[in-house]
Amino acid sequence: MKGRIGLGITISRLIFLPVIFMAIYYIAGMVSATNQIATVDAKVARLAEQIISEIGEMRRAEKNYLLLKDPAYLKKINEVSQLVIAQIEDGLFISSSERNRFAEMKEAVKAYVSNIELVSQSSEPLQDVAALNRFSALVRSYQKRIDSLLEVANRLKSQAEISQSIDAISNEAMSFDRYIVQSVIASEPQRSKLLAELQSKGDQIAVLARQINENSWKKVEEERSRAEQLGNRATLLITITLTVTLLLSFAFTWYLPRRVLNPIREITQALRKASSGNYDVFLHLSAKDELGELVNEFHNLVDHMRDRDNQKPQVNLLPPVRAAEQPESFTVF
Repeated sequence: MKGRIGLGITISRLIFLPVIFMAIYYIAGMVSATNQIATVDAKVARLAEQIISEIGEMRRAEKNYLLLKDPAYLKKINEVSQLVIAQIEDGLFISSSERNRFAEMKEAVKAYVSNIELVSQSSEPLQDVAALNRFSALVRSYQKRIDSLLEVANRLKSQAEISQSIDAISNEAMSFDRYIVQSVIASEPQRSKLLAELQSKGDQIAVLARQINENSWKKVEEERSRAEQLGNRATLLITITLTVTLLLSFAFTWYLPRRVLNPIREITQALRKASSGNYDVFLHLSAKDELGELVNEFHNLVDHMRDRDNQKPQVNLLPPVRAAEQPESFTVF
């Protein structure tokens, strides 16, 4: 009996201890994934979106400054650039995986500000009429480019050529700001190198911000997927554990009455028979555990009591009523 109980406890430990450790592992993994999303990846992604928005504002101020040479737009560029640098500092503090890109973006912003300051040193504000004429000339040139693309498209017949023409017109229509800036650069050959470098640095900042944003949201999705997988595994583990526990409980429910309670009940009935003077009882039990020892001791006790009663002098010569009865036998499972 003790061995069976010990075996049951050992099996329970073998089942539940790994389950507990695995559950702790899955829960720790889910906490780590959600914490990574909440404190790092999602923050960096939103920060990159803010930087992209600020860079767009800075590039619009750049275009207006190159067209009008208005110091107000130069001031706007400096203010936005300082805000972008502060946001980049936050990104350097939050994210270790994107630290190199943030550092590269910071250097690009500083170079951009230096270039815009060099441009401003050789620029003079334009009169309103001159600025308007300059801008109108650029718009008319841009419109001619769109009209030429439309004329070519009207002469096309095949579906593939028409599709390519639509893409070309769409790309051209979306590149108005870039066209204006490039036109300004081309119209000032003495500063074309400086303006081209300014444009290049602005493009570099925008590309780095988009890369950080895309990578951060990708990491958010990866961490979310990992947390979901760990949750599914934890659910499966708990389901299996509950199933095994129910099966074991049903097994013990069947085992205890059959192997423990029923034999004890039979031994109790046999003791009652023996206590009333009927020593012709026998218990069948093949077990070699504590119950088997108890049955053997019961048989020894019954034999001892029978021998003791046989040694007493017979006062009544009448045969005992129980002498003709068959011995009662009890089968203990």
